[in-house]
Amino acid sequence: MWGKLKNIGAGFIIYALLVIIGILLWPYAGTSKKNCLKVIKLYCNLVFWILKKVFNIKILVKGVLPDNSASIVCSKHQSFLDVLILLKVLPEPKFIMKSELSWVPVLSTYARKIGCVNVKRNDKTKSRYALKDAIGKESKNQSGQLVIYPEGTRTIPGQEVEYKRGVLILFSSLNRPLYLVSTNAGVAWSKTGKFKENSIATINFLEKIHYSKKSAKNLNYIRNKIEKDSQKLYKEEFVKG
Repeated sequence: MWGKLKNIGAGFIIYALLVIIGILLWPYAGTSKKNCLKVIKLYCNLVFWILKKVFNIKILVKGVLPDNSASIVCSKHQSFLDVLILLKVLPEPKFIMKSELSWVPVLSTYARKIGCVNVKRNDKTKSRYALKDAIGKESKNQSGQLVIYPEGTRTIPGQEVEYKRGVLILFSSLNRPLYLVSTNAGVAWSKTGKFKENSIATINFLEKIHYSKKSAKNLNYIRNKIEKDSQKLYKEEFVKG
């Protein structure tokens, strides 16, 4: 019973802080993208502090991270936590995000400010137009990391689903480095809101790929690389009990 109350209480505080900080600091965050990212990273640090103090959840980032030159980040997605980790560690992140989130107060306002792109998941025609629009805007940018979740939604740890082709379209159209990222963040903070005490939420930057028509990596390569390491990270945490 106590564990359930802790989960509910911590979740409530985390999401309440998102609203409170988002509203109170918007006069500062709204002045520039740089200031907006500062506020977002402040919120991330507060969430990580709560997770450490209440559940002894630690954050671990492995591999070579992108610098602030323009790139694409293709990441496994299991939890709100992996979003927060990427927001914290990437210099200038922006996300391909589901259109449903464009109606969420505060979150959507900050997402627009940092350049996130909305995609309607169940409408292929509108998704293609959204990607085309994103490519047009991104082609003019010389900095920033465009994050895409190739599964199109959160999955549970250990679950593997087919990847959507959006990541290949971005990669071939923008002709910029692609970072492959695995995670087990869903073990520490599940999509149902359950936190696992004494766990380690890991984000692993596996590989940086430079686009070449002669040696273009296909979707199976990307999927196998990310899924294999995500399974490894999941098992490492799962066996701890």
